[in-house]
Amino acid sequence: MSLGNYKESTPSTYAVLAEQLRRSIHEGDYRPGQLFGSEHELARRQGISRVTVRRASELLVDEGLLERRPGKGLYIRAPHAQTKLVHVITANLHWYPPRKMVQGIQEIATGMNIQLGLYDACSDMENMARDMALLRQLPSGRGGGAIVTALPGSSFNQVLCELAMKRFPLVLVAQRLHEIEASSVISDNHNGGYQAGQALLELGHRRIGFIGDLASSSSVRDRLAGLRDAIADAVLPYDRSLEIDLQVEKDPIGDWSKCAAEGAHALTNRPTPPTAILCSCDGVAISACRVLRQKGLRVPEDVSVIGYGNDPLTESVVPALTSVSEPYEQMGRLAMEVLSRRMDDCYSAVEHHVLPVELVQRDSVAPPPADSRCDR
Repeated sequence: MSLGNYKESTPSTYAVLAEQLRRSIHEGDYRPGQLFGSEHELARRQGISRVTVRRASELLVDEGLLERRPGKGLYIRAPHAQTKLVHVITANLHWYPPRKMVQGIQEIATGMNIQLGLYDACSDMENMARDMALLRQLPSGRGGGAIVTALPGSSFNQVLCELAMKRFPLVLVAQRLHEIEASSVISDNHNGGYQAGQALLELGHRRIGFIGDLASSSSVRDRLAGLRDAIADAVLPYDRSLEIDLQVEKDPIGDWSKCAAEGAHALTNRPTPPTAILCSCDGVAISACRVLRQKGLRVPEDVSVIGYGNDPLTESVVPALTSVSEPYEQMGRLAMEVLSRRMDDCYSAVEHHVLPVELVQRDSVAPPPADSRCDR
């Protein structure tokens, strides 16, 4: 097949050449793995400079149509070996859960020859605006899809809805938005809250408090719902005054230690304080334990505390923290598999996956103080 006689009369000569080469590949003029030629040979055949051929071939290498074999030339890349780009947008890689999810995503992406573009969302309002602008631009970029780990806040949710409406291949991890059709991979947050509540009830606790970011996270609301259901199934009254909403909407992915400490102070200052506290994450639980010690309360002798997430820190704090373990790496691996299917067919059925959790018992939980057991 002749590619024509190109003259270097305009700066776009390499782009014209790249388009002609691209068309010949797509039309099946070459087989996967076949030698396409050397840049020197192509330049001589077309009567153009080697620099022009190099620029054209680089475009096709970036697109995954060609591969460069040193000392041999350019070869047609097999379809299964074509590199795809996937964006991973995650909330604050200083946190343990996003780091483990990304590890799972990377494990599967490597086996699929998928290139990852990792973006770490920041915490202040100015950067949140930049983060949302980045999300909106995804369909116009060269990425084939995106995995978004839980970005709390209604502003982020609105942008995700826009992406789903454009049928941009998208998978949400650790978050499911019921108002849009987007694939998701989450853990069983309701069951996690239920397991924690059931364990505390079996020890004799009747006044169980909750501290968490209820307004910004559906996952946290599900954990609280599980706790409530455990108490209801035990045919016991539930005291809503023992709920503390951290209200982190203004800084949803920043440092929660201050508001977590304020929440723990507010909860323990109730006229009838709780004998046990379930927290929305391990960081909040550790802050709560610190406040309890400052107030002269012992954990677990005076107040039992349960975290969520099973961060490695839970084993090193004193006392070691009981926590609900989530399968973060498995969530990441499954999300990458789901996205791959979605990228192959953006009209395929939306998938929703819920993975099991497990309560890990440690030293921060014990029966309530004897003087509180009259409430049983």
